[in-house]
Amino acid sequence: MTKTDNFVHFLVEAGALKFGDFVTKSGRNTPYFINTGEFRTGATLSRLAEFYAAAFMEHFDGKAENLYGPAYKGIPLCAATAMKLSDVYARNLTFTYNRKEVKDHGEGGSLVGYKYAEKTNIVIIEDVITAGTSVNETMQALSQIENANVVGLLISVDRRERLENGKSALQDVQDHYGLEARSIVSIDDIIKFLEAEENRKAINAPEGILERVYAYREQWGVK
Repeated sequence: MTKTDNFVHFLVEAGALKFGDFVTKSGRNTPYFINTGEFRTGATLSRLAEFYAAAFMEHFDGKAENLYGPAYKGIPLCAATAMKLSDVYARNLTFTYNRKEVKDHGEGGSLVGYKYAEKTNIVIIEDVITAGTSVNETMQALSQIENANVVGLLISVDRRERLENGKSALQDVQDHYGLEARSIVSIDDIIKFLEAEENRKAINAPEGILERVYAYREQWGVK
C-alpha cells in the first residue's frame, strides 16, 4: 500500500471513515462520513499523530514553532502531534489550545499552553473542514493576539467540496488568509483507494460505493 492508502485504511479500521448514507451539515446526502472523534484509544490516537507529524515534516518543517489546536477536537490532535514530532523527529515545538469559555480566575484568559511571548509562527491542527467556519473563528481569535503569526493549516482529510464561491473550504482558507493549507489525504486519494478491488474487499466496502463516491465528487467537488 502507498502512504495515502495506509492512512485511508487506518481511518476505516478506526471507524473514523464510514461509507453508507449520511447527511452533512449543509444538507447534502453523502456516501461517506469522516469523524476523528472516533479515535478513542491511546493506540489509535498515537497512530493518527504519526500521520499528522509526518505531514507536518513534509510541508511545514522549519516554517513553524507552534501547533495550535482549536477546542475541542484540535486539542488532543495538536498535543499528540507535538509529542510525535519530539519523539520521532526530534522537533521540540510548543503547542497551544483554547478554552471555549474565557477563564476569569487563576491564570485566566482563553489560551492554554504556550502564550506567544514572542513572535511565533503557528500551524493550526484540525480534523476536517467542510465550510471553514471553525478555521475562520480560530483566525479571528488569533488575529487579536500579539506575536501570533499563523502560517499554515493541517487537516486529516480534504473533502474538496465546492462552497458558494466555487472554491473548496481549504482553497478558500488558503486564499483568504494567505496561509499554506494542507491535508494528509483528500477525497481523490480515497477514490484511488476504493478503485482497487482488494482495498474494497479489505474494508468490506458497501456494494456500489465507488460509483456513489464518483457521483458525489462529480456533483459537489471542485475541479
